[in-house]
Amino acid sequence: MKVSSLFTTSLSAFSIITLSACSIVNNSIDAESTATLRPHFSSSLEQTQWLKEEYQEYLEKKGNKAFAVYWDKQGIPRASGFGDDKLSIEIARREALRLCHAYTQNQDTGCRLEDEATTDRAPLNQNNYPKEVIAYRDAAHWDKYQATSGHKAIAGNLSGIQGGAQAGTQTEAEEQALLECHENTHFSMPTCYLIDSH
Repeated sequence: MKVSSLFTTSLSAFSIITLSACSIVNNSIDAESTATLRPHFSSSLEQTQWLKEEYQEYLEKKGNKAFAVYWDKQGIPRASGFGDDKLSIEIARREALRLCHAYTQNQDTGCRLEDEATTDRAPLNQNNYPKEVIAYRDAAHWDKYQATSGHKAIAGNLSGIQGGAQAGTQTEAEEQALLECHENTHFSMPTCYLIDSH
């Protein structure tokens, strides 16, 4: 029986957008965006093109978001990470630091939060969702999954929902959801597991 993916298009796009810490945007960052930044971070944005590009990408994101930078002992930026669209600012901070540390391969120290912003979106009750729902887009995927009938499965990890499928059997749906999760998940969170299936 043909297995159809429940979330392929939207999840693939969202995964790339969410977990990307690299950008090829060359837009300039205006003075208003940098007015509240630490002077060292602000001057590094002017001097370091890759950091400027990644920070520009972050500025274009919506929702609860945070941006972290790894500084070496000489104060030179070596990596960054950001989280966006999160259900809370605490989750955004945690994801920014986690991704920053993943890019440095240093899980303990060196990354610092440099910017954050909160959303005016209505908060969601996180008790109504599995712990893997950490972003508004995850909540939308979960709600869509809940409304889908037939044999279905949804997979992910602590960095969010990464795959979902509807198929002829529950086993096929589970296999497809896990496969999609492995394709979409970030290298810093390679484990995939089923969150729910019917």
